[in-house]
Amino acid sequence: MSVGLTRLELASVPLSAPLSFTPKYQVIVWGGRKMALYRDDLPDGPVGESWDLADQDRGMSVVRGGPLTGTTLRELTAARGKDLVGDKFQGGSFPLLVKLIDASERLSVQVHPDDQLAQKMGLGSNGKTECWFMVGDGGELFQGTRPGVDRAAFEAALAQGNVDETLNRFETQDGDFFFLEARTVHALGRNCLLYEVQQNSDITFRVWDWGRMGLDGKPRPLHVKESLETIDFSRSGFGSVQSPMQPNTAGGRSRALADCPYFRVQEHVLDAEGDIFSFDAQRSAVCSIVTCLHGKGEIVTDGGSLSLSPMQTALVPAAAGTWKAIAAVKDFKLLVANPKFALAT
Repeated sequence: MSVGLTRLELASVPLSAPLSFTPKYQVIVWGGRKMALYRDDLPDGPVGESWDLADQDRGMSVVRGGPLTGTTLRELTAARGKDLVGDKFQGGSFPLLVKLIDASERLSVQVHPDDQLAQKMGLGSNGKTECWFMVGDGGELFQGTRPGVDRAAFEAALAQGNVDETLNRFETQDGDFFFLEARTVHALGRNCLLYEVQQNSDITFRVWDWGRMGLDGKPRPLHVKESLETIDFSRSGFGSVQSPMQPNTAGGRSRALADCPYFRVQEHVLDAEGDIFSFDAQRSAVCSIVTCLHGKGEIVTDGGSLSLSPMQTALVPAAAGTWKAIAAVKDFKLLVANPKFALAT
């Protein structure tokens, strides 16, 4: 273990308090410096992603603070899976990955396989269904092909270098939320800061990259064959999710954003200082990934508390049970994600 704890020692540490993790930054050609508004530990260069909760070799989360300091998310999941994730957890990697993304320039046009395709291609058991919560106005994104665009039309556009003309383009505003089921072709556009919640997968097929060079001055690899086999050209119903805020009996106001086989995502708002939102374990223990979008406050369990400021993420272990969010200022906004398989039906 990275902190010198044996599996037996890890088993004895109570998972009753919220956990904080050290972000893992990714320097990418299309990234920017917007995260510097919220973070004081950015590396040099265009920072495209902060992996705030990840069980991946390319960006492994490590506990920051408390008796588990230095323990990786992978170690903790292996040793305490049901206590950490939920009582229906059957082993393997931590099921979700959460990123803060700064797209100063357009990302590649890309697609991710679903579970069945990922397994068929020998790329692991998980595909990648994901969702985006936009922070700030003035961005753009591309989601799905326009009506009437089939594979032949898409391939023709690819040969002519005008793939963007086959895609639905959306201008984005603060609070917009987009759900992207696996096999949906998409691209983040310029001037986007957002949170991404996704299946724990790092499989991306780039089909087009705007003729751009990478940080090494060479074109980035493309995966045209795999992309064309993956894109579902029959998809429709694109655009931001329209779900209004509703008063919540647990406190504050809430809106449902995503509810799919892999995760549930909600936004919660506490309007006044001292307001409280209480999250129940819903008859079956389940972990919560809690991200502060605006304002300040704290996450409180029976075993401890953790202060949150904008663009900070906490993991409340399943074993911690019911937790509360308490606003330190007015307009305390939270994004809360739960692994869907761990939720009671």
